[in-house]
Amino acid sequence: MAQSDTKISCIILAGGEGKRVGGVDKGLLEYKDKPLIEHMINILAPQVEEIVISANRNIERYKSYTSKVIADESEHYRGPMAGIAAALPHCNHDWVLIVACDTPFLPANIVDTLLQGHNDSYLHIAEADDKLQLVMLLHRTLHPSLQKSLDENQLRLMQWAKSQQPEIINFQDSALFKNFNNDTDFGT
Repeated sequence: MAQSDTKISCIILAGGEGKRVGGVDKGLLEYKDKPLIEHMINILAPQVEEIVISANRNIERYKSYTSKVIADESEHYRGPMAGIAAALPHCNHDWVLIVACDTPFLPANIVDTLLQGHNDSYLHIAEADDKLQLVMLLHRTLHPSLQKSLDENQLRLMQWAKSQQPEIINFQDSALFKNFNNDTDFGT
């Protein structure tokens, strides 16, 4: 179990194809006059020691937010597992918060809440409405397992997560994990 004084890195996943938003880079789409990535950084920066962005395009623009912008190792979009596997070795700390770039309503205490795990699992994952969320705190020692699944073309992140005997942290308010997936979400 992680301790409250544990230093945390954070990987923000912004490397998707953006299929549900017309193929544009979702992290750079604006919501309330600023890109989603800025909303995410504003929420997460006070909670972590380091931000790493997993991105496969607009690298220079993302570098205006952090010097650590890491692309997937493959040119093909292979989903969040590929982004995590590529970025994890670049994190400075053993515990790493993983979040998607399109969840701007995460609570200001998400790290502390995930740290409250009661067992010795190396993966703490958020759950709301009986659904695992793409908000997790994992220990870097899980990298070989993650990479093995990726190498075997098993790309379903939640399937992998369940295989790790995770500590599931239940949240009552599923609105905290709302993903921005269409024009309505952005208020257009």
